Amino acid sequence: MGYAAEKKQISRKKKILFWVIGGILFLCFVGLGLFSFFCPLQTWKYYFSLPTVSKRKAGELRIHFLDVGQGDCTLVELPDNKILLIDGGNGSGANDKKIMRYLNALEIERIDYLVLTHADGDHAGGLDTVLKYKTVKNVYYPYLENPSVNREYAQFYEKLLDENCKKFISERYLTISSKKENYPFTLAFLSPYSLETNADVAGENDDSAVLWLEYQGVSAMFLGDVSTAVERRLMQADQVNIFEEIGVKLFQNTDVLKVAHHGSADSTSAEFLEYLQVQTAVISVGKDNAYGHPDGEVLTNLLSKGVETFRTDEKGTVVLTVKDGKYTAKFIK
Repeated sequence: MGYAAEKKQISRKKKILFWVIGGILFLCFVGLGLFSFFCPLQTWKYYFSLPTVSKRKAGELRIHFLDVGQGDCTLVELPDNKILLIDGGNGSGANDKKIMRYLNALEIERIDYLVLTHADGDHAGGLDTVLKYKTVKNVYYPYLENPSVNREYAQFYEKLLDENCKKFISERYLTISSKKENYPFTLAFLSPYSLETNADVAGENDDSAVLWLEYQGVSAMFLGDVSTAVERRLMQADQVNIFEEIGVKLFQNTDVLKVAHHGSADSTSAEFLEYLQVQTAVISVGKDNAYGHPDGEVLTNLLSKGVETFRTDEKGTVVLTVKDGKYTAKFIK
């Protein structure tokens, strides 16, 4: 090959390389443009470093107790493909990313039922972010005369007022159930009693919504931050069959307990565990937290009743899968 021909060939290769690189850059630019159109720049951080979470299989109900440090956030994938989110952590940037990345890992864009159990900042914190970036259909929240009770709740409430979703004040006897006959489940509000007069139950923690979920004979109770005073009242109400009309019977009939108030000393009595016949408990708690949660007596109560206990500070996110009347646990760090 002559010098001129060789030079021409090199030039042609350079042009081809130029167009290939240019094409790749153009496709990247278009791709980023499309990604930015569907995912605004401020949300990009929620689409990277996603946790590895398998997809729910048909007929399963899954409960994800998210590891959000010293706070609460529970995601429930219902068997009829609806999504329930209970509480939203403490609102720190790190925990907001955990929640949003978890939702995105499961490709969840719509929350069908969002429940804020009570106004504490470590439960209300991240829900304004969820409301901002996800479609939320129904919101259940506590009755408060002063929405400015704390910064986290005030931000949640302000964002909630802007949203075009159905809004409900949480109260006893509210129920949610499936319209799909193949996968019947019951989600019932057993508390709060905040709109009733009772000298034994007072304060924000005891105004927490208490939820009871049953599917295929497996049941779980979510207690918010209630104390033993509310536990006693729940047992008393159950003993006179006050929950029968919403299909709930607590006596020896609660498999999974979301331990109240991160395992605080003023909750989770041995009597309550015995009454429910709890088999598995989950404690959402921050590692080396300043409150000393979970309390030693609570752990002793759980141990003495033979309750298998998982802690998010030790196990990370706890995932319980219910299918065919049984449930299994796995952990996501």
